[in-house]
Amino acid sequence: MSLSIAKLVNEQKFYAFVSLFLNYKYLKIYSKEPNQSTSVFNFFLFIPQLIAISLIVWITIEYFQLPHSINPYLILPFLFLFILFKFYLEKIIATVFDIQPFVESFHFHKVTYRNLSALIVLPIISLFIYSDLSHEIIFYLLLFTFVSLNVIAMILTLRNHQKLIGKYLFYFILYLCALEIAPYLIVIKFYFIDKASN
Repeated sequence: MSLSIAKLVNEQKFYAFVSLFLNYKYLKIYSKEPNQSTSVFNFFLFIPQLIAISLIVWITIEYFQLPHSINPYLILPFLFLFILFKFYLEKIIATVFDIQPFVESFHFHKVTYRNLSALIVLPIISLFIYSDLSHEIIFYLLLFTFVSLNVIAMILTLRNHQKLIGKYLFYFILYLCALEIAPYLIVIKFYFIDKASN
């Protein structure tokens, strides 16, 4: 439904987004516009990504029978708040170090690739939930696809920004450690490692 709304909001932009599989027209055109990451169009593309990641987290917890006391209905709001917190923290750091154009462009590319990844992963999640095929095969296919797409997305984002990264190398390393790696390590430690040792 959110994809249909995104298409209604801007049909031309939606078709450019979907054709990202074939060319970089969408990124070249729309990354130059201000505040693209927070546009209404991007918000409706972000909803499937949020749903996909929430389902992957829940499926992984259940599949590996990890010790947890997490209500499945709280995963999605927690992820939304986590991503929102991360986004505004990025904005603050970008303002403090005066690198707003770089962070805005980098974030837009990253979010765009992740939105596209969600569209690829959601059918595999549906297969896992609703099909009679081997859950083990589909689960590992899902994990492999999800991880691969995110690695490819990060590589493409880094490649598209290599000149700017060279210019802001110190800030980029700080950004990478503080906002791309540390938050996930903290969440993993807090929810899984600490709970498993109790």
